[in-house]
Amino acid sequence: MRIRVCKTALLFSIIFLVACQSEYTNLVEDELASGVRNDSIFYSFKFGQSKTEFYNACWEYNRKKIFTHGPSNNYVQAILNPKDSTDVKGKIRMLFYAKFNPKDEIIAMDVKFSHVAWAPWNKDLSADKLLPKVKDTLLKWYPGNDFLIVKDVLVKVDGNRQIRLKVESNKDVSVVIEDMEYRYNQLSK
Repeated sequence: MRIRVCKTALLFSIIFLVACQSEYTNLVEDELASGVRNDSIFYSFKFGQSKTEFYNACWEYNRKKIFTHGPSNNYVQAILNPKDSTDVKGKIRMLFYAKFNPKDEIIAMDVKFSHVAWAPWNKDLSADKLLPKVKDTLLKWYPGNDFLIVKDVLVKVDGNRQIRLKVESNKDVSVVIEDMEYRYNQLSK
């Protein structure tokens, strides 16, 4: 009897997974077929910008003290301030760096969010607690479709722009914002 229950649960899990993938696949195909272009990423960054434009914009934001370099100089860093700027626990670190195609044009943005005051003993500042805040922020920045759950990843697709959101570690929430049109054109070659 126990084996039968396990097999039934496994079968329902597989059906659910296939249904989710199907819903996601249909959404991507419908959104790409709509012809809607959403090239805006955040700040002044857009899909198709050159590597030089990305670096120049980062330099200008750095000069204005909006950006700085992230840990190990691997990312650009911006601090998202809560309404009460004295609330250190509410401050969120946003690290990001563009991904470029062979023509040195932006095709995606790799982003990591974490609480500035995160520490392993601050359970209330862990990534799983931060994920809903990041999700809400992304829905405000990018109105349109809601997030779907696809294989433990939250995915939002609007036109050509796809946003993937997941907990990466105890500290970090990972977000990838990408141009699905570029990705699908590469797959069809």
